[in-house]
Amino acid sequence: MYAHIVSFKVKDGEEVSFVELQKFEELTEAKPAGLDHFHIFKDRNKGNHFFLVEYWNSKEDKDAMESSKEHQLFHDHRKIIIEQKHETYECDIVI
Repeated sequence: MYAHIVSFKVKDGEEVSFVELQKFEELTEAKPAGLDHFHIFKDRNKGNHFFLVEYWNSKEDKDAMESSKEHQLFHDHRKIIIEQKHETYECDIVI
């Protein structure tokens, strides 16, 4: 299994919009092939800072989803509320 972790700084006043946009995407789009599940975490120490943690069957599944037109459109909508994409981590799950 593969984990993809991304941290975001959301623009001031857009925290609810960020979470709601993620929820809307989950409810309206079919679950991508290979995506097991994901979580969104809000940092307790930094304002407007979130982590998106996705669990995939493989990195290839994640890459295929990210290259889709639908996902690119989602990114275009999300850019409006994201101040900065901080860091990305790629991990293989061993346990």
